[in-house]
Amino acid sequence: MQFIVFDNFNPFQCLAVALPSLLLFLIPVELSFRRKKTEAYLMLNALLSAAMLSVVVYYRQFGIVVTYRAFSQAHHVIDVRDSILDLLQPLHLLFFLDIIVWIILKIWKAAPRLSGLRFSRSGLSSFWALSLATLILFAYCYDGVLNELKQVERMGLVSYQAHTLLDGMRAETANAAAQPVTPDIVRSVKNLQEPEALQWFGAAKGRNLIVVQLESFENFLIGMEVGGKAVTPVLNELLKDSFYFSNVYHQTSQGNTSDAEFIMNTSFYPPANGAASQTYGSKRLPSLPRILKSLGYTSITLHTNDVKFWNRNEMYPALGFDNYYDKRFFGEEDKIAFSASDEVLYRKTSEQLIQLKEQNKPFYAHVISMSSHHPFLPPPEKEMLRLPEEWEGTDVGNYLKMTNYADRALGQFIEQLKAAGIWDISMLVVYGDHFGLSSHSLKANELELLETQFGQEYDLRTVHNIPIIIAIPGVTDGGKQFDNVGGQVDFMPTVANLLGISLKNHVYFGQDLLNFRKNVLGGRHYLPTGSFINNEIMYISGETFGEGTVLPLHGTHPANKGDPQRYKDDFIEGIKLLQLNDAYLESLPERRSSF
Repeated sequence: MQFIVFDNFNPFQCLAVALPSLLLFLIPVELSFRRKKTEAYLMLNALLSAAMLSVVVYYRQFGIVVTYRAFSQAHHVIDVRDSILDLLQPLHLLFFLDIIVWIILKIWKAAPRLSGLRFSRSGLSSFWALSLATLILFAYCYDGVLNELKQVERMGLVSYQAHTLLDGMRAETANAAAQPVTPDIVRSVKNLQEPEALQWFGAAKGRNLIVVQLESFENFLIGMEVGGKAVTPVLNELLKDSFYFSNVYHQTSQGNTSDAEFIMNTSFYPPANGAASQTYGSKRLPSLPRILKSLGYTSITLHTNDVKFWNRNEMYPALGFDNYYDKRFFGEEDKIAFSASDEVLYRKTSEQLIQLKEQNKPFYAHVISMSSHHPFLPPPEKEMLRLPEEWEGTDVGNYLKMTNYADRALGQFIEQLKAAGIWDISMLVVYGDHFGLSSHSLKANELELLETQFGQEYDLRTVHNIPIIIAIPGVTDGGKQFDNVGGQVDFMPTVANLLGISLKNHVYFGQDLLNFRKNVLGGRHYLPTGSFINNEIMYISGETFGEGTVLPLHGTHPANKGDPQRYKDDFIEGIKLLQLNDAYLESLPERRSSF
């Protein structure tokens, strides 16, 4: 695990980190089993090997080390089994090679018995206590390290889990003792200069709001051509009459797609560990659906998966939606990935929107697409993007095919809205929920193929970059591109401005992208603690602030780009915003009822 995750080639250093953890598990076996000790050791071996493998698989997909909090979602493993199988490699059999060898020897009746360590029970107990003390010492000594990957490498996996648990307890105590968070406090930390008059305020006032969240959709897809074929022809055409924000970054945490739903509707950051739907699902969240309800809107959310997936059955009432439509409504017709295809999603959604239109009340519909979900398996019966031979059969090629399918299905939805007379009286917002391709999971030849195609590194700057497109017929005609930095926390205030809604008395952590250019986005989960993004750079924290990495954003050339100290104020601002966010969310009242 140390080798695969951290490129650590030093076996002695790896052993020094791992030995206290191993003794913590091995000694109880010695103390507890007098008979069948060999079987007990083999079972422990298999469990620890499986744990190490899960860490590696999670890292390959997400670039971070999984914590114990993820086990609360272990029951969803069956739902994402195709994604997991796609990430496994023959190399991973090495985790179980010793057990395989023992089984072969057992068949040949040559397997050794494990007689155990030759120490007294008091001696073993002392070793166990010493191991525990060492793990606690590791957690204490490296507590000040900002970057979670560096923490795991220095502490070891077990100490890191303990550190995460204690850190969460300290954060809860700090949040409970924190002063009330007000809009003025948040504005003072962000230090934004209010314009004399807001541009585009009320440009979509009174219109229906239709928001489409595209699964695993990255910004580099927009305008991309492979073999002379456009990957996103529908979105390319839509840009001609839309506001297009090309420098926006996803901010999801462990909840991924469900976190994107949460952020879009609240302008709050998700928790550092865990999914927002689980952490805050019991709260009564200030949100876009609640604001729109006070203005006479009906709010619905539509998702083809089971509503219990990622605890959405709790999150949707927490957000104040009037109703939701999930797998029970959409069924499994034309199934792709987990559920009904995007084509079914949009067709049945259109039928619901027509019914809402007939009520002569404005509505807000949040539509969650799913067909372009990892592991990107193009159904053979669907007409997909034809790619050059070198792209066929690769993860990158399959990703392009599925996002092309998602684009074409969206085009059908737009045509359905136009045919129903809904398009001209609505505002459409389209955005990506999170990254699709991980630079950690791509093979070297696939990574080279991708980077050659769009002429830049496929690093965190590209991985986290998602599009947001806003179309208001009669208002955004002719199109306009905005290159100022934004995040998913900025979606709600931007939409509120266009709808003519003032958020002056609301606590929120984003900003209106149409009226504010200066921006600092605090990083967490997929960016290590202490990371941030501003208008010039993406900063990746190191063990300390001064050891972080400065990555100039594409198209920017900041002076002294290698010197983090130049951005110390933004680093502090990002940390403060996250602290205020967590304290505010913890202070919110519990919700008394469901739908």
